[in-house]
Amino acid sequence: MDNNKILEDIQSCIDCETCREECDTFAATQDELKSPNGRLKIAEKIFSNREISEEEIISLYTCTLCGACSLVCTQGIPIADIIHASKIKLVDQNKAPLEIHKKIIKGILDKDNSVNGNPEERLDWLSAEYKESELFEQGDSDTLLYLGCMSSFRVKESARASYEILKKGGYHFKILENEPCCGEYIYSAGDLKLAIKTFEENFRFFKKYGIKNLIVTCGGCLYAFNKVYPKYLEDYNINVKHIVDVIHELVKEGRIKLKSLNKSITYHDSCRMGRKLKGMKLYDEPRILLNKTQSSVNELPKNRDKTSCCGAGSGIRGVDSSICIKIGSKIFEDMQTKEIITSCPLCVFNFRYVNYKTQMDKKCSYITDYLLESIETK
Repeated sequence: MDNNKILEDIQSCIDCETCREECDTFAATQDELKSPNGRLKIAEKIFSNREISEEEIISLYTCTLCGACSLVCTQGIPIADIIHASKIKLVDQNKAPLEIHKKIIKGILDKDNSVNGNPEERLDWLSAEYKESELFEQGDSDTLLYLGCMSSFRVKESARASYEILKKGGYHFKILENEPCCGEYIYSAGDLKLAIKTFEENFRFFKKYGIKNLIVTCGGCLYAFNKVYPKYLEDYNINVKHIVDVIHELVKEGRIKLKSLNKSITYHDSCRMGRKLKGMKLYDEPRILLNKTQSSVNELPKNRDKTSCCGAGSGIRGVDSSICIKIGSKIFEDMQTKEIITSCPLCVFNFRYVNYKTQMDKKCSYITDYLLESIETK
């Protein structure tokens, strides 16, 4: 983003505070510095080459970059983009990212994942039955089921269920033994140069294995491949779909059928599966699939384009876990059911963390794990 344009946008803010009403971090903290317009004031200092405090730097890194503020801004200010641009500027000035981000980024470079997972355990979720027949890199499909860090290492049932549903639907795809991290964490942390280098390396990696299509399980990976890669890679030409979209197609084509589960659940929209995407919003498809299981699908007060972040977006849990807990707890309080379903493994991971910390007795499931139970066997 152009510095002058950023300052012009910031100075068009009229402090109406509409953005505050949608900001989860402000709701959780009631801290001016952790509100969208408060962060704009910090950004103004940065792009005016004025000094900012350590507390103000932390404020930028406790933003989830969910984009709700940008959506409602009465002046049309791209607030989340400016906050992200501020991080990039700070990294260029060697004032950021924070130590926790540096540690996680080192893990990505050393282990190809952002969660300190052992690379040898990447495919632990794959059953012996499928492992014996899987061709991995030797497979002839140009479609890759890209599982990402969270599904591969922390919410493994999301990987297993997604894989098995595609197999049951006769979908032609492959998985890889040595899958790279998408790099969205590096990008969100503001290290743009390293992020672009990662994107370029990954694109070469995909081309090496003849990959033309990606199926992803994670909202962050979807956002990266759908919106961020095309922004920085001129010749990027890989199609990306979320697993929910593919399963929806399989159901429409009659290749898989869903039986009744007759449960009462709440569905949570990941912010990176809707308002953060380019030309894609996956709101109807998960609800259609869940309704086909004869489940009573309850809505949260804030849903679809106005959904709340789960509380863990852009790596804020490592900076201030109390904010994650407060945001997640508010979602739990708004639920009318015991179980919440989501289509992003990071959301699942954070909701489970919140439940562990608060003992609110909630259950969180990844959507394919829930749907796998309802698939009719032939």
